[in-house]
Amino acid sequence: MKEKPAVQTMSENQPETSIPRKLLREPMTHFTALALLLFGIYGASSLGGGELLEVSRQDIDTRIFMRELSAGRELTEQERDQVTSLYIEEQILVREARRLELDNDARIHDMLAQKMRHVLSGEVIQPDNAELRGYYDANRERYTSLETVTVDELVFDTADELAPEVTAMLAADEEPGAMLALEEGTVSPLPRVNILDLSNIFSDEFAEEVFAAAMDEWVGPHIGNRGQHWMRVREREEAQLPQFDQIIDRVRLDWIATEEDRLLQAEVDRLWEDYVIVIND
Repeated sequence: MKEKPAVQTMSENQPETSIPRKLLREPMTHFTALALLLFGIYGASSLGGGELLEVSRQDIDTRIFMRELSAGRELTEQERDQVTSLYIEEQILVREARRLELDNDARIHDMLAQKMRHVLSGEVIQPDNAELRGYYDANRERYTSLETVTVDELVFDTADELAPEVTAMLAADEEPGAMLALEEGTVSPLPRVNILDLSNIFSDEFAEEVFAAAMDEWVGPHIGNRGQHWMRVREREEAQLPQFDQIIDRVRLDWIATEEDRLLQAEVDRLWEDYVIVIND
């Protein structure tokens, strides 16, 4: 009968030969393992005619760091490995997309151009109060609110000609209750609307007619889906320019946006000088 191989046992006095768990937690161990993995991949791809894909340990660590910031805790080893795998998959997919020329797409070009615009305009500094005050003074019309009116909207449920009694009441600027007793319809207020609001709801001509009307004067009709609309102005609020201190945050955002556009256009103009543009028919 063939003898069984001897089984070696470890005595209590023998030193432990397994790798300590502490060593497994060391970042250098992970880096070495990844390097060996990449070296093995390179060797295998060289034998099989494959293509080498190099990845950056720093980029992977950045991804891990961002995930830890988002999670608010340190990632487990399994989660770190998952982040690494996803990053490598992403690099593979990007390379394959370029191989298939999928990056030659108008939508991809738009996203890349937009990102490049942010990069080129990223050197905007914060303005001081003097610059903000100057921007505010130079753009007063931008911050001046439009004139607004509060109106009564009287809607008759018909687009046909109204009864003579109702027409006479409208001409006399009487209250809507008496007219609604003779003609079916509704009345409701429209508070603090500007001329753009009325233009969007009705028409430019009707909006201009309402704003040009005297107080408590019925204006109309505007024929719509609900019937015919009549309006009278009850209150007016003149256009107002807010004080600088009241809208300083808005002015700051507008200043930064304007400065970003200026710097961006300057950088784009500079880049144009680096190219010879040829348009082929």
